Amino acid sequence: MAKPQISEEMLNAFVDRQLCPEDRLHILRSVSGDHQIGQEICDRQRMKELISFAYGQSATPPPRAPTACRIFPWRWWPR
Repeated sequence: MAKPQISEEMLNAFVDRQLCPEDRLHILRSVSGDHQIGQEICDRQRMKELISFAYGQSATPPPRAPTACRIFPWRWWPR
């Protein structure tokens, strides 16, 4: 019985932890026998982390200082 080839989609799903346990085990066993598959997984994981870091830094806007109420400033003046 021939082992199924590991597709690009399966490698991406492996890195994203979206595979069933049987497929995940198949890829882990393939990594131990093929250095190129392990390198592909490492490269994809590194790219995922870089993208996550890049968007994580700019996704949150910097905190703004509170602004004074300028609509009716005379309401706050003492009488």
